[in-house]
Amino acid sequence: MINRNIGLLNQLFNPALVKRSLVTALIVGAILNMINQYDGIFGRTPILWGNLILTFIVPYFVSSISGMLTLRQFAKQHVTKSTSE
Repeated sequence: MINRNIGLLNQLFNPALVKRSLVTALIVGAILNMINQYDGIFGRTPILWGNLILTFIVPYFVSSISGMLTLRQFAKQHVTKSTSE
């Protein structure tokens, strides 16, 4: 369970959240790179390394922020539910 008073950075580095975000970034990033840089991957054109890296970074941050917000909402609802009982 995540405490509402834990700082934002601590929440973003939650080991379970990091692991899930990495898996998501690897899957989504690989698919997007195949779509966006198909010719580069198979040697027809040069690979755009900046784009390749960003294609993995963006899904990581989207997944991390989404997971963190979900954990915060869950913690808030849990606290509200516990205090009303």
